[in-house]
Amino acid sequence: MKFVHFLGPALAVMHSVVRVTLPGQTKPTPSRDSMQLTVVRKRDGDWHGEALMNARTLAMERQNFLDDHDSLSAEAQRQVSDLVALLKKRHR
Repeated sequence: MKFVHFLGPALAVMHSVVRVTLPGQTKPTPSRDSMQLTVVRKRDGDWHGEALMNARTLAMERQNFLDDHDSLSAEAQRQVSDLVALLKKRHR
């Protein structure tokens, strides 16, 4: 949770960051990082979500690359990572 901003005694906006670990993975997948804004209202003593906005935190180009990368086998992901590291090294 990043923050909660109370608009009144029974109304608030929450800002949170969400990380997702895909099935078969052991670590969160950066291409799935999101931020959420949630409007919550207190009714009958309990807080209830009234509205939710969920947005990815990456540029679309990066998102498309990471989605494609995530769909590769572990070996193919390693090969791509090795190639990117080699290209970075050559451009320094």
